[in-house]
Amino acid sequence: LEQWDNPGTGLEAEDVTTLGIMANYYFTDQISFEIKAGIPPKVDLQGKGQIYAPFSAIAKPLGGVLGHLELENDIFITDLNTDGPTATARAWTPAFEFQDHFGKTGVNKFRPYVGVGLMYAYFNDLKMNSQTEQDLIRAGHMIANILENNAGAALENKDSKANPNVKLDANDVFAPVATLGFTYDLNDRWFAVGSLSYAHLLTETTITVNDATHGELIRSKADIEINPILAYAGIGMRF
Repeated sequence: LEQWDNPGTGLEAEDVTTLGIMANYYFTDQISFEIKAGIPPKVDLQGKGQIYAPFSAIAKPLGGVLGHLELENDIFITDLNTDGPTATARAWTPAFEFQDHFGKTGVNKFRPYVGVGLMYAYFNDLKMNSQTEQDLIRAGHMIANILENNAGAALENKDSKANPNVKLDANDVFAPVATLGFTYDLNDRWFAVGSLSYAHLLTETTITVNDATHGELIRSKADIEINPILAYAGIGMRF
């Protein structure tokens, strides 16, 4: 068993709400540069589908006297359709963009704008559902039993001499972002602001199961594509 794919399985990020702040520097009355960030929210990742490992073997009863039997039976690894999130992560997503504002300050109270830029996505405090983690530890014992020439124990889901531990990582990534928004002057200093932003984020997650004696038992990589629509509403002040 080297590697395999499980089509139809994956993770989906749930919607979240958090507080944010934007700082906008105007080069001219029309062109500005904006930096926005917020309190990093905890994002729930809901799982979909079941993961099986393909298994095949040749059995030779009585040393092959009775011929051989070809065995095929996919081995259940874990069910991602768990109660509650399969995993959680804290998402840091600061962004910066250049904006083009329509209308004129002091003349038009309502000024729409468009912007393009980049978002930086960093994920930490990644945690896995306890049931999914236990399933992966059990799979680690199966691999360790095979490495210890104890395949029968692997098929019977018996613990090995190993001590598997699970680690979940997600790569940092830059993503393009585009924004449609507006400002509405309440007076010379205060204004309301609203915007909708779209980002195209593609990152890679890695799950590893390791043991001090056998080293890396399992390595699983998955591409996660997130195309969030970010809604922002707030009050601003000019300096």
